Amino acid sequence: MLTKTLTSEPVGEIKAVVVEPSVARCTPRSRFAALATFLAIVAQFGLIVMVVGYWQLESLPLARLMALAFAGFVIHHLLPVRFRLPFFAMLSLVAVITGVGHFGPNIWRSWLIGKMTTTGFLYHLLPGSTLIGIGLGLIGLCHLPIRFAARVGLVAVAGAGLAFLRGHSQWFPDVSEMWVILGSMFMFRLMIYLYDLKHRTAPFSLAHAVSYFFLLPNVCFPLFPVVDYKTFCSTYYNEDWPPIYQTGLKWIFRGVIQLLLYRIIYQFAPLDVYKLTSALDVAGCMLGMYLLYLRISGTFHLIVGLLHMFGFNLPETHHLYLLASSFTDFWRRINIYWKDFVMKLFFYPMHFKLRRMGTVWALSLATLGTFLATWLLHSWQWFWIRGMPLFNWKDFSFWMILAVLVLVTAIYETTRVRKRTLTPSRVTLRQRLILGLQAAGVFSLMCILWAYWSCQSWAEFETLIDAASRPTFREMMIVLGTLLLVCVCAMLWGRSSRETSEGRSTPATRAPFHFWPSAATVAIGALCLLILPSIATRVIPRLKPVIARLHGDTLNARDMAQQRRGYYEELDVGGMDNWQWGEAGAPEGWGKGRKVFYRQRSDFMLTDINPSVSTFVGGPIRSNSLGMRDREYATIKPPNTYRIVLLGSSHDLGSGVKEDETYENLVEDHLNHELPDSRYSRYEILNMSVGMSGLFQRLLRLEQQGFQFKPDAVILSVAAGDEQFLFRHLSRALSLGIEPPPDYRQILERVTRSAGINGKMPEVMIERRLQPYGDKLYEWAFQRFAQQCKQRGIHPLVIYRPAPVDFQGVERVDRSEVIRLARAAGLEVIDLSPAFDSVTDRNTLIIAKWDHHTTARGHRLLADKLYERLVPLLFGSPH
Repeated sequence: MLTKTLTSEPVGEIKAVVVEPSVARCTPRSRFAALATFLAIVAQFGLIVMVVGYWQLESLPLARLMALAFAGFVIHHLLPVRFRLPFFAMLSLVAVITGVGHFGPNIWRSWLIGKMTTTGFLYHLLPGSTLIGIGLGLIGLCHLPIRFAARVGLVAVAGAGLAFLRGHSQWFPDVSEMWVILGSMFMFRLMIYLYDLKHRTAPFSLAHAVSYFFLLPNVCFPLFPVVDYKTFCSTYYNEDWPPIYQTGLKWIFRGVIQLLLYRIIYQFAPLDVYKLTSALDVAGCMLGMYLLYLRISGTFHLIVGLLHMFGFNLPETHHLYLLASSFTDFWRRINIYWKDFVMKLFFYPMHFKLRRMGTVWALSLATLGTFLATWLLHSWQWFWIRGMPLFNWKDFSFWMILAVLVLVTAIYETTRVRKRTLTPSRVTLRQRLILGLQAAGVFSLMCILWAYWSCQSWAEFETLIDAASRPTFREMMIVLGTLLLVCVCAMLWGRSSRETSEGRSTPATRAPFHFWPSAATVAIGALCLLILPSIATRVIPRLKPVIARLHGDTLNARDMAQQRRGYYEELDVGGMDNWQWGEAGAPEGWGKGRKVFYRQRSDFMLTDINPSVSTFVGGPIRSNSLGMRDREYATIKPPNTYRIVLLGSSHDLGSGVKEDETYENLVEDHLNHELPDSRYSRYEILNMSVGMSGLFQRLLRLEQQGFQFKPDAVILSVAAGDEQFLFRHLSRALSLGIEPPPDYRQILERVTRSAGINGKMPEVMIERRLQPYGDKLYEWAFQRFAQQCKQRGIHPLVIYRPAPVDFQGVERVDRSEVIRLARAAGLEVIDLSPAFDSVTDRNTLIIAKWDHHTTARGHRLLADKLYERLVPLLFGSPH
């Protein structure tokens, strides 16, 4: 066991004392027990590595990191104590090089068999090596033999220079991925390191510095707990290794559970504000938004647990924060490392300087200053992660509201008179009840405040409140039952004294450590996570899609809809500068071409395609002279030609694939090759689809433009989720005061009157109130489509196009309803949903993680199914 004497002596005189095991303990029995303990730890660690890979937690680099950490842990433990810290430092550097440069086994294999040149092999080392070089330079500045203030100034100048380069990361595309991890490693740790360096409260060496800044798990987690340097050093093997390792495994497993709970909430909770229909939905939405924090809590547990496996006996980062009984208690329990960081660097120095003003004034000003610093530092963190600072009224107001709540409870706790006793008082049932009621109150208020912070805008939060304005008695009872459950849990487990990240001894940490029960719990739990999903899907086949949605990092219904809305906003040229969602995770410039490809209109159509332009929208894309993403066609139909008009959205347009790979052009080529009807020598399908167009826009485009091409048939493509396009179109037109065409006015006036909406409302509120009228709007549109086509002797068809991935998990229900409405209007329907039945992994049908348009493979499958069903309907049996 290694312990270090931390004093205020000069850095060079801080000593590390190695405590050797007692000779009396080195018996064969004790060695066998130690070996059995170590093998049990290795087995648990191995199972957890398998669990992370099986559930594809966070990312592929994390699975690789876990495998590297597992191998490194075994070697690290077997090394003599004096070599362990340098080994951990080297292992962390290896993780940086391999993680930042995506340096996986495939790279090694390709280079070894000659498929990759040595230059290409070394290229993958560049981002990680650059990060390490910059990091070592910053550490070197902290230890220059000059005055401390000058060192701080140099570090500040270097930081400003690096921040400028981060803001212009496009200048260095070869190392662009390393900026996020560089910021995560140094933006806060440098402050702590310089503080402890100034006060000389911990030992300093190259191994300590490298281990601290390049912490092994950091390469996979841009959001990383702010580890205190003094605690980092003082807790290194500060007790025997079995409890350190087992605590780490317990926390890693707890982190895995929390990450899986996060996925369940993320995928299945009613998080889309636009689709809330009751007060109970609103309560579920607020609760879900609050519980999404489990992702941060889970990753922090996993991170600190991994550090435990290398001897760093760090305390937990979160402690039962959902059961906090006051806002100061909440502040103490949630993200404990961050709280200690700002208290150490901001609160205590300010409070010490202001204490002459009186306790309450010093407390008030120091608290407000600390939360102001928290807001600014979060914006600084956002800048390093996203490349732009986060300064908006919503973020600022959230932190200031929380600051006031914490301050009020802190003043109350400071000024109230407490009864002093010589012996600990017994906790009565009344005290527990009060504690539980307080916890329920704090929990409910934090759900509301967190929902306010999570909403995209004030209008969205208004819509959330609007949806909860008429609760039923049943809904109120369910909400009160949930708060009662929180109250009971707080009565049982709410009391806690764990409030800091400095590893102080508490009654909880001094409790006897029971290794084997803990090891059995972790091992059995990990085995259950590996085995039970397969058993459950075999016993209950309906669970298969549910389990599939929990594997991997896929968008939920809310974020998918948010992406659609963000995409729509980009079509609004006036609002393009404010659109940010679609750029999250996407390569720079992925969707910038939409500004060129689409244009705004001042009439009810709102949007169409610029004619004769060529740009990039997830791939090369061009429009013809008629304003379609298609081949060139004459306005006048040539003789002996069977002409079809297709109306749809961006999937039908073929966003992300080449022009000749769209299902529409594939079907056209097939028709011209087979010539299924001898009366026609040529077949044309004019693709009049426009991205994000709603059903009324498609219908109006047909009436104003499509009929002039004299089509013989019209195909109206619909899909699950298209309702959102319709609602968005109607809310935008209403907000802009655009009058609908005369034939559309009656249905829209009837719906707007029934829904109680007007153009002065926030658009998100209009969309939510339109939700119950989707079927009525679709019914009218299908009937008009059938009527307009039949009046002109045109064959109308509706095709149902399946989404490549059912992120919302509601495609089957939506498909049935849309098909029912279309057939009720007398329309023939071609259901293309079986086209994707042969695809085991539907994720292979999307362009990219950030772009969920259909791939070329998906278009081929759609084309085959459409041709098979289309020819008999239009031409009878092929001849």
